[in-house]
Amino acid sequence: MHKYSVGQTLELLPLHGSSARKAAACEIVALLPYEGHMVQYKVQSQLEAFQRIVSEADLRVPADAVSEQ
Repeated sequence: MHKYSVGQTLELLPLHGSSARKAAACEIVALLPYEGHMVQYKVQSQLEAFQRIVSEADLRVPADAVSEQ
């Protein structure tokens, strides 16, 4: 079951030990089928021109959004 929904803006966490993925705000573009042991999403980062497939563990609600609730 997906925790986040299409259109939601979240924080994409950086990939540790790699400079290939920077932390940035991103929008959920699509919910992908459950594969293996991870829920996955297709996201569009505000820093990149392309979309990425990431696991739910790579995303979090921005701190400012949590304080507004």
